[in-house]
Amino acid sequence: MSMSTRWGVLLLVFSFLSCFGIDRRGGVVKYRDGEAYTGKGRFTVGKLPSPWKGPKIRLKQLVYENDEMGGTIVTDALCGRKFPDAPLSRLAGDLFYNLTEKKFGTEKSFILDGRSALRLEGSGSLDGVSIRMDVVVMKKDFCLYDFVYFAPPKSFSGGVKDFEGFFHGFKAR
Repeated sequence: MSMSTRWGVLLLVFSFLSCFGIDRRGGVVKYRDGEAYTGKGRFTVGKLPSPWKGPKIRLKQLVYENDEMGGTIVTDALCGRKFPDAPLSRLAGDLFYNLTEKKFGTEKSFILDGRSALRLEGSGSLDGVSIRMDVVVMKKDFCLYDFVYFAPPKSFSGGVKDFEGFFHGFKAR
């Protein structure tokens, strides 16, 4: 997946937020010493092994990239009244908003940092480019946290364990 395609996917996957009138100012505002800071608090995530690079703060989200496999992991926090109080299944599905030819796979509920979370896998295409995605959403302390991993279908499975370690390392502070 080319860098321009990857950024196109990233921008479009998260553009649904503006479609729903969600104010992005509650997202990640800085990252220091393993902690992401939001307007309402801070959180940590699991460390990603090499060759993952990052994090970089883009669009008020933490972005990690793996150029070898063309994969990207993104996490974000929307706090206060900046997200719709909807079921986790809807919030997870919204992350696939701009994909065409969507196909959803496994959906699983579990506990993450003491709260209910939902994981949804799926695939689709964006401007004719096929991608697979794995997303996790959870609400805690008036914040919505989302974790997204996407990559080309051929290399997708190579990043799943890294993504699992990443979101399982989540702790809100």
